[in-house]
Amino acid sequence: EEDECCAFTNCGRAALEVLLRNLPFRPRCVWVPRFICDTVTEPLRRLGLPLRRYRCDKQLSPLLPDDLREEDVLLLVNYFGLADERLDAAASGHPGPVLVDATTALYAPRPDAASGIFYSFRKFLPVADGGSALASYPLHTRPAETDDSRARMRFLHLRAEQGAVAAAAAAQEAEDSLSAPAKRLSPQTRALLGGIDIERAGERRCANYRLLHAALAPLNRLELPDVPPSAPLCYPFVSAIPDLRDSLIDAGIALPLYWPEVIEATKAQETENRLARTLLPLPLDQRYGEEDMARLLRLILG
Repeated sequence: EEDECCAFTNCGRAALEVLLRNLPFRPRCVWVPRFICDTVTEPLRRLGLPLRRYRCDKQLSPLLPDDLREEDVLLLVNYFGLADERLDAAASGHPGPVLVDATTALYAPRPDAASGIFYSFRKFLPVADGGSALASYPLHTRPAETDDSRARMRFLHLRAEQGAVAAAAAAQEAEDSLSAPAKRLSPQTRALLGGIDIERAGERRCANYRLLHAALAPLNRLELPDVPPSAPLCYPFVSAIPDLRDSLIDAGIALPLYWPEVIEATKAQETENRLARTLLPLPLDQRYGEEDMARLLRLILG
């Protein structure tokens, strides 16, 4: 439920805007990782906050800049819901405000050392939009307008009837419609969320993760935990298997690219560029069971 320190919005970037608007002071700048979706920069532009970038290593751990100051906001990312330990260490090392992007980590709690965290519902649950902000400080300034998500739900119907690939164009239209200024969570999405067994969905994700990790860990260049700290978005897989992305897509496996804008903004030899090109977000959500994971593993391992 919403309270003084929790706000529901129409998307994750709107929740970030709420966190930034309510900070106790105006920061000198906001440090954002280079490996991140560019949509996170929209609230910064609207608020006129300077943006600075920092890097990560090949294990997605943040490499904090030497000139990070107490009056700066540090934005950390919980990549795919699997980076809790790395976040705790990085957040504890910054004396100023730390905000956590958990748009790919819906089930992750706010780290004790973080000032705020923001989530996205639609990446994990069968809804067209929705986000939330949770802070250690009051969130008095909130969006005045409430969203209407009825038109945006078209892609959910397409995905249910024809699959993720067929719904890709409609999903992109829904994504583009969220670029407007922040709004409150729509009544339609709020009602849908009330009917979803979120805990059971998380349990299924964790079970699928364990199946994939047991088979793929020896081939995965990412060092991942045997037991996920929270229900993950996907199984992030980086391997030397040639043309694996194309072969999986040809087999009907939907594999989004995280994130194409990173490839355009970085050099080919840089870590973030390589991650964006090679990381395969293998699906493991609650729509799938053991047979689906077994088929996916057969496609990968032969």
